[in-house]
Amino acid sequence: MWKLAGLFSVSALVVMTVPALLLTVVFADSDVDTISGTVRYLDGDVDLPVGACVEVVLVDVSGDDAVAIAKGRQVIEDATTLPVDFSVAYHEDRLTPGHAYELWVAVRHDGELLYADDGTYPVDLERSVSGIDVAVAPLATP
Repeated sequence: MWKLAGLFSVSALVVMTVPALLLTVVFADSDVDTISGTVRYLDGDVDLPVGACVEVVLVDVSGDDAVAIAKGRQVIEDATTLPVDFSVAYHEDRLTPGHAYELWVAVRHDGELLYADDGTYPVDLERSVSGIDVAVAPLATP
């Protein structure tokens, strides 16, 4: 049974690593645009534990099968406080006109999700690519 669990762990690693590598390869060879702003805690400033990271991902959420496709990503390692500024690189020619795009934000520490946005932060890349404020809040406990 542990072999099956190991297989799922390896599969998850491949699923997460391959898109990140593809983004790196795509962006390494061409000019990129950026979307920037600030990740804020819902109720003001907050100190983060040592080693916390903030991840901001630009995703295409237009797919019929509920699969979001990452178009850009920034991980801010060793973030100490919120608010924190972000700048996500993306390649404009790889965006599809008429598709819906969102920013997904997560704050993690030691693999545990501490804060996240509400899951729906739409972005109009034709109008706003800077000065975007994204509020995060603690996860609701059951």
